[in-house]
Amino acid sequence: MTQENTSLFGKTFDQQVSAASGSIEGRNISPNQMIAGSIVLEPLGSGVRVTARDLDHRVLWGFVASTETVTESQTHCAVATYDTLKRLIADALGRPGLIPTPTGDPMVIAEEAIQSLEKCANHLRASIAVKLVTEATHERARNIARIVRDAERQISIEMGAMKGPNSKPL
Repeated sequence: MTQENTSLFGKTFDQQVSAASGSIEGRNISPNQMIAGSIVLEPLGSGVRVTARDLDHRVLWGFVASTETVTESQTHCAVATYDTLKRLIADALGRPGLIPTPTGDPMVIAEEAIQSLEKCANHLRASIAVKLVTEATHERARNIARIVRDAERQISIEMGAMKGPNSKPL
């Protein structure tokens, strides 16, 4: 592993892209693996078929997009995964580097996770609570709003699937 790749090891893909100023094309930085290919948009009668394909044009995944797909209220949709992608996922699941499932008291683990989320929210809030609001502040605020909305939607979806007397939708 090169020195440049070493400094990116253990980061999420988005963190790697940010740390490398977007210049990671053609590099697999462990444990992340990039699959070169393309996204194809195929017009249908009432929507668009969206497929991801590898360099040999084998379909990895796909879904049919409609006007509802691009609204802010719908983040998730049913995605079909195909054999090529399933094989790649199976290989990835067998490699080291997956985030281990925490062990210990689940109540303590949940409380620590909530505290970590609260610390993150406080940091985000502080990053836009500045004395002099500039265009950079506005850009940061737009990015924070997008990121937090996506995170809240994901949490709401996950919470909606929970069972139990105190699991309430957000």
